[in-house]
Amino acid sequence: MSIVNPSSAVIAKARAKYGRRLKEKDYKALVKCGSVGEIVRYLKSYTEYDRYLSKVSAGIHRGNLENILREEHFNSFLSLCRYNRADSPITGYLYRRTEIRELIKYLTLLSIGRPIEYIFTLPMYFDDHTEIPLQKLSSAHSYPALLELLPQRGYRDILKLHIPESDEEIDISAIEDALLIYSLDTLYTDISNIKNKGERARLKSLFDTLVDYNNYSRILRLKRFYKLGGEDVKKHILPYGTLYGRRLEPMITKETYEEVRSALSDTKVGKKAQSFDIDDEMAIKGRFLKCRHELYFSTEPEIVLLAYYIVSETEIKNLTTIIEGVRYGIAPERIFEMLII
Repeated sequence: MSIVNPSSAVIAKARAKYGRRLKEKDYKALVKCGSVGEIVRYLKSYTEYDRYLSKVSAGIHRGNLENILREEHFNSFLSLCRYNRADSPITGYLYRRTEIRELIKYLTLLSIGRPIEYIFTLPMYFDDHTEIPLQKLSSAHSYPALLELLPQRGYRDILKLHIPESDEEIDISAIEDALLIYSLDTLYTDISNIKNKGERARLKSLFDTLVDYNNYSRILRLKRFYKLGGEDVKKHILPYGTLYGRRLEPMITKETYEEVRSALSDTKVGKKAQSFDIDDEMAIKGRFLKCRHELYFSTEPEIVLLAYYIVSETEIKNLTTIIEGVRYGIAPERIFEMLII
């Protein structure tokens, strides 16, 4: 009887799943679809998505279709987690990522007085994997009511630091940054507890790069669209990665957007990002390309698990872009330009 090495299983299965991804020819066909129904028919007829869209009718609402796609992405990730170790830093990080996304989604609705609408986008597939009572959020009609629902530790403590004067004044951006920093604090602590020095260093290096892409994009947006000074920009920088201290100061103190981009181009991620056309897209595209490389070449199960999650998440983002683009009648060539392939 053969014994499957769990580490090898994660890597082999993740690469096999990625091999079934949508190809460029699929995207070119999908952007030419005239309706959400046509998109469903193509996915059912020519792609691996037929496995969980077989019972879906062409008349499905685009919101429901997007939820099904996200559920499939999450379940695909879970199927790999069972081969990974129970205390995986990556599994914990990706769970928190989903929790933060849901909290921000709910808070956005609360800020415009429509928290009850959260029930329509509630990811039931995630309900068993979180301590946040997602099904009760839509009945929490105020910020204090939300705090009462959250577990005592973690998210509640963070949100207490951002109690608004009224629900209309909820600072979504500040809360999201605080939640992201909390998640990264936990992640880097978990990574530091990995016993294997080489594995610990490689995982930290990967996350440093991913955070650098995020910070690079933040700096450019804040300078380009908000004309913020150096000290104000610094408030929005995630305190991880390699863009800090003496490396950061020369970039954020530049006056013009062009000067900032020129300074950033001397950094490791900046050199790679110069070929990206749209600054707002840079963090997503850079993260995708980095993780695709790791998916192909890494021999670390933790890194491959994260890489698979991110590249497959990018595919779901592409499909959502296509669905929305078709719905609003955007030209096929324009939709295609917005995809990350």
